[in-house]
Amino acid sequence: MILLDALMVLVQLLLGWLLADLLSGVLHWIEDRFGPGREHWPVLGSLIFTPNIVHHADPTDFLKAGFVSRNWTTWAAVTPLTIILLLAFGSQPWIWAAAIGGAMASEIHAWAHRKTLAPDWALRLQAIGLLQSPRHHAVHHVPDHRRHYCIISDWVNPVLDHFEFWHSIELLLPKGWFR
Repeated sequence: MILLDALMVLVQLLLGWLLADLLSGVLHWIEDRFGPGREHWPVLGSLIFTPNIVHHADPTDFLKAGFVSRNWTTWAAVTPLTIILLLAFGSQPWIWAAAIGGAMASEIHAWAHRKTLAPDWALRLQAIGLLQSPRHHAVHHVPDHRRHYCIISDWVNPVLDHFEFWHSIELLLPKGWFR
C-alpha cells in the first residue's frame, strides 16, 4: 500500500509538471500570436507583449535581466491560479508541482537559452527532458515561431505539434483575432 501511495504521488507530481508546461505554452502562444500590434496596450503591452517581440528578435536579450526581473510576471500569473486551485481542491501534489513548474517557467526558459545560467542539477534534468533543453527550445525560434510554445519540458511540445494543436485552436477563433 505504501508503494502504491508513493507511486500515486509521483504520478500526480508528473501530471502537475506537465500541466504547468501546457499552461506555459498557452501563455506563450497568446504572447506570440495575440501580442504583435498590441504593444501600446496598457500593462500587457509594455510588460508582456513588447518583451516577447524583442525576445524573438534577440532571443538572449531577456538574459540581461536579473532573476526577479526575469520571473516576476510569471509569478504574478501563477500565484492567483495556485490560490484558486488550492481553494478548490485543497493541498494536492499535482497543484504544488504545477505551481513550482509555473513559477520557474521563465527561469527554465532562460536556462534553455544559456546553459551557463543553469545549475548542474538543471543540466541533468535537461538531459532527460524534464526541463526544456536548448536543442528542444531552438525549434521554437525557427521562423515563423509557430511550434514548441511550451517552455518547461521537452515532453509536451511533440504531442501538441503532432496533433497541430495550436493551428487547430487558431482555426476555432474569429478572423482578425491575430495581427
